[in-house]
Amino acid sequence: MEYQRTVAERVCFEGEGIFTGQEIRVEICPLRENEGIVFERADLPGKPRIKLSPEVVYGLDGAVLISDGDITITLIEHLLSALHGLAIDNALIRVYGEEIPLLDGSAFPIVRKIQEKGYLYLPALRKRYRLKRPFEMINGVGKIQFFPANQLKIFAKINFDHPIIGEQSYAFTMSQIEYLREISFARTFGFKTLLEERRQKGILKGGSLSNAIVIDEKGVLNEEGLRTPDEFVRHKILDIIGDLYCLGKGLIAEVQAEASGHKLHIDAIKTLYRGGYLEEVETRALTFFWVKMRKRVNR
Repeated sequence: MEYQRTVAERVCFEGEGIFTGQEIRVEICPLRENEGIVFERADLPGKPRIKLSPEVVYGLDGAVLISDGDITITLIEHLLSALHGLAIDNALIRVYGEEIPLLDGSAFPIVRKIQEKGYLYLPALRKRYRLKRPFEMINGVGKIQFFPANQLKIFAKINFDHPIIGEQSYAFTMSQIEYLREISFARTFGFKTLLEERRQKGILKGGSLSNAIVIDEKGVLNEEGLRTPDEFVRHKILDIIGDLYCLGKGLIAEVQAEASGHKLHIDAIKTLYRGGYLEEVETRALTFFWVKMRKRVNR
């Protein structure tokens, strides 16, 4: 049996926002069972909150945002990937700004902070969505397919006309240990010419080589190079894991994605959520005591 959990203590991290160029603080705080993932704009009067669900998330080119029409928080996907990968069911995300800092471009800095504080198990069993029947969505060259399964499995394939990337594919079966080992460290990537164009247009006011893998026509500009040769497709898996958590709960299904992006992922989960493709499942509830469990990850 799997019990719900939250963070044992408040988890804090700070970094520069790539869109605003401002220093932003984020706090991940414990919540009780069945409260879900809740975002708070802690920098605004009244500290307004939005509970994570498919109805309030939107996929853009290169980012996912949450908005209720009045307040917005951008770049939530890597944080959600970390929470999903570590099986954090309930947490209050206090954000002192308009976006989540990109940090090193992966989920690992957030994972490390959470692991340092540990987890708190809660007196309720985990709830997830189980896929009832197959579903497919195609958007241009991108395609994502969902099939019923007994655990979350993700297969991703990418293809870029660049000698460093080319065609890459990766198959991943969800577990906390494998997420830590195989996926959490994979960084987002961008092409130098596109990043410079967005900076000139004022779309990007922050960001540097420390926030992503940056590529020119010859290769990787980051001094440290790649963490694995297939880091690009591993990051695609990281993004999918985060985008799936926009359902507000974990998903039990087999997911196959090819040349997909955030907009396609979010459009797909909205259709799954609204179209009767999902059923909420849990095992028999039992009385349970609160247990504090600390773990550390070294890398």
